[in-house]
Amino acid sequence: MQPVMSPRAVVVQRAVVYDGRKVAALPRPEQAPGPGEVLVRTLRVGVTPADLQVAEACLKFRGVLGHEFVGVVEKAADGAGAPWVGRRVVGSPVVSCGVCERCKAGLSAHCADRRVLGLHDRDGCWADRFVIPAANLVEVPKAMVDDAALLSGVAGTALHAARATRIEGKTYVSIIGDNALALIAVQVFAKLNTSVRVLGFEPARFAICDRWRLKHRHADEVGRRQDQDVVFECSGTARGAELATRLVRPRGRVLLASLSPGVPRQALPETGPVLDAVAIAAGEIEIVGVGRGSVRDGLDSLARGQVDTSGLVTRRGVMFDPAAAFELAREPGCVRLSVEEPRR
Repeated sequence: MQPVMSPRAVVVQRAVVYDGRKVAALPRPEQAPGPGEVLVRTLRVGVTPADLQVAEACLKFRGVLGHEFVGVVEKAADGAGAPWVGRRVVGSPVVSCGVCERCKAGLSAHCADRRVLGLHDRDGCWADRFVIPAANLVEVPKAMVDDAALLSGVAGTALHAARATRIEGKTYVSIIGDNALALIAVQVFAKLNTSVRVLGFEPARFAICDRWRLKHRHADEVGRRQDQDVVFECSGTARGAELATRLVRPRGRVLLASLSPGVPRQALPETGPVLDAVAIAAGEIEIVGVGRGSVRDGLDSLARGQVDTSGLVTRRGVMFDPAAAFELAREPGCVRLSVEEPRR
């Protein structure tokens, strides 16, 4: 008589899930890493404007939330991930196929079949553990604190924006918004021989600019003289986009960032910021989209002290209390919320 083999035990973990109606912390089977993938134990997760979009049903996503993380690699499926085991890491949430024409042309961030952790067609990192391709990872330097590492992707996007424009002579730049991207971008542009200012909407966040001695004003108080060489719109709102076209000079450049960079067009909200096409044509204004930047570049800039993220994590929540976390994230003074396990 053949012995009866017991089925393999299913490891159950906690995860924060959006089911199309609500966000809740639920038990879920732990994923096993596939070829080229690793299993990461989550240390902390950043709750971003894109996560709020999911919770408010603006993005067409169902599954485990979270795309901004710091974690430790616990297991690898094969030799591709084995060197990562035990390392503290951050990573790009965009998972590309690697074989389509865009990937072959070096446009993997725009892969036709891309998936994005916690935002599009792939479970995210707001869980005890999650799976990600080893190729997406970047090791965090030992001396760097988790709060700084958490914002490496945002720093990479700010650098990406600066590289997308010409800085010639004394350039006048306005950064619209007071989220983490805007407050990091103003530092990046300030180092490029520019006269730069932040135009924000939440006075509760202006203290950060005061501490860094950066120029700032409330967006409603600024004149519309169309004298700015470059305007970087970071708020992702129709209000910010309209202001950008009113501030930029003729033949100037407007940079537009997304609150959910990397997410394919078909998964984005039906409506978004509306630009004044007549004003753009009349002023011969150049419009440039700014997608997700390099996490590695961002981490590098943080390690070199080129970007200061101290004070940008303004709220802290408990990892598996999503209702309280989103309440904190919506507070006017919240720049970035970090959720993590309570210390014992």
